[in-house]
Amino acid sequence: MAEPSRPSTALVGFVIGLGCLSGLASGWPPPLWRSWGQQVQSQLLSLAGPQRPPAGVLVVAVDDASLQQGQWFRQQAQPPAWSQGIDKWPWPRRSYAELISKLRAAGARAVAVNLLFEGPSSHGPGDDQALARELQRQRGRVVLAAEMLEPEDRQGAGGLSLSPPLALLQQAVGGGQRLGLTNMLLGEDAEVGPHPEAYGTRVLAPHHFPLRQSLPTALLQAAGLRSHQADAERNLRPYGPEGQLPRLSAWEVLDPQRWAQHPLKGQLKGALVLIGPTLEQGESGHSTAFGPLSGVELMATATANSLDGTGLAPWPRPAWGRALAGGLPVLAIGLLALAGPGLRWRLGWSVLGLVALVGSASGGLWLGHRSLPLLAPAGSLLLLGSGLALDGYWREERERRRLRRTFERYVAPAVVAEILQDREAAEGILRGRTLPVTVLFSDLKGFTALTQQRSQEGRSADLVQQLNTYLGAMVEVINAHGGTVDKFIGDAVMAVFGSPRSRGTAEEAEQAVRCALAMGQRLTQLNQQWHSENTAPLASGVGIASGDAVVGQIGSPQRLDFTVIGDTVNLASRLESLTRSLNTPVLFNGRTAELVQANLPVQALGEQPIKGMGPVPVFRPA
Repeated sequence: MAEPSRPSTALVGFVIGLGCLSGLASGWPPPLWRSWGQQVQSQLLSLAGPQRPPAGVLVVAVDDASLQQGQWFRQQAQPPAWSQGIDKWPWPRRSYAELISKLRAAGARAVAVNLLFEGPSSHGPGDDQALARELQRQRGRVVLAAEMLEPEDRQGAGGLSLSPPLALLQQAVGGGQRLGLTNMLLGEDAEVGPHPEAYGTRVLAPHHFPLRQSLPTALLQAAGLRSHQADAERNLRPYGPEGQLPRLSAWEVLDPQRWAQHPLKGQLKGALVLIGPTLEQGESGHSTAFGPLSGVELMATATANSLDGTGLAPWPRPAWGRALAGGLPVLAIGLLALAGPGLRWRLGWSVLGLVALVGSASGGLWLGHRSLPLLAPAGSLLLLGSGLALDGYWREERERRRLRRTFERYVAPAVVAEILQDREAAEGILRGRTLPVTVLFSDLKGFTALTQQRSQEGRSADLVQQLNTYLGAMVEVINAHGGTVDKFIGDAVMAVFGSPRSRGTAEEAEQAVRCALAMGQRLTQLNQQWHSENTAPLASGVGIASGDAVVGQIGSPQRLDFTVIGDTVNLASRLESLTRSLNTPVLFNGRTAELVQANLPVQALGEQPIKGMGPVPVFRPA
């Protein structure tokens, strides 16, 4: 397909504009764009599927199953001591003390309780004291939750207030060093966003709040471990739906018989354990790519992310860096696409660039835990492909119209439609090539003298009208036989058979001879009409030659004609002139005779001298 290799200025500007737009939307996205970007990232995480969390992080669920076990035991004649009070909320704090004791005895390295114990226990002072004693006994290895209460209008950080555990419990656990905040910053569309540590760093640190470490960070410190990533700069990377992290139901730990043979008990040695309520049927939880997650599941996920470094980090982090990362690939791919010679090249690079972009962004997210700009450059590449396709379609249509206008001047509409099915072939026809053709020349006898006579009589208009009637009739006959009218030379008509489309050399030659005979018959009919109108009759001669000729557009840039040139054309013209001396209406050369003699009778007239060609065998229809 002969397409323009040099792109227009508008197309280059379109590519540059897309690159700039992609960079701006990647570096400084508007709110709606950030929301869409979050949805795309969630879809990619969902496509990657659940991931295996690191070993050594477990959840002890304060769940409906534990409540149901407490209710069941309460109906027994002698319920065990551990089941008392866990049949309804809130649980006795001594139950949490027992959970902590058993988990630590099984080898848990540190335990975090994702519950607020801010006021005295509803089960009496002894209940608080039971938990305080256990916390004192496990001092340094247990972390309690605290929460920053936010005003409804959320105007700055001045309205924040800390909701800490009961002072007795806070003192027993080891003071503020063993407290951790459960607050989290939300991402777009209220989805889970940054690691909990980001809340203290971004919201509390500027206002010098004394407590700003998150519960996962406090848990790591209690275990003597450190994070393998910059937590405050990472987003949470969920491992899967609720329950993806190893989980124990609280009653399984409290029940001595169940606990003695529990299959997960062996995984507690050296593990970090988080205790807290989990999602039950109908609860909304925190929105993630894998569905809603409970608070304790998110805290456990954050802890696991810190251990294995799988939190999601935006790359590049600075806004200008993301702008470059989002804009330069679009610009490079667009300019590379425009450097190619045709539409397929351009669309191919657009598609290849889009695939590479999605692949690199997906790989970076799944394997490198990096969030690369994707939505803006991907959308820009889609627009690029669409724009190039529209530009190519417009150019294609413009070129098709040009070719149609060119060929319709020479051949029938049906032939034009056939030619334009293959634009490369059509362009090749116009550029020029050598083809076997049959050329027909028809000229009127004595027309020069007739012209002089009519001019002297003042009847030039009548002559022109008669000539136009004759030429119109001849064109109809030529078209009916599949020929192409090449040109008119005064009263002469030149027609070509086999260009620009050929039905076969023998078929074209036969149709040319039949056309010559039909032209004679049509002229006889015209003469009969003119006789009745007292108009002088006309006589014609036809010369036909078959052979190779050069076919193409020939002329100056201001005037181009689609024509044929060569010895075959000259021979046909000279054979037409020879019809006068041999007194026969149709003559053709030996090659034409060879091609038609299987279907048409021919008569040889011997060799005749042809100017510039020497003796040439000449034939006529028998």
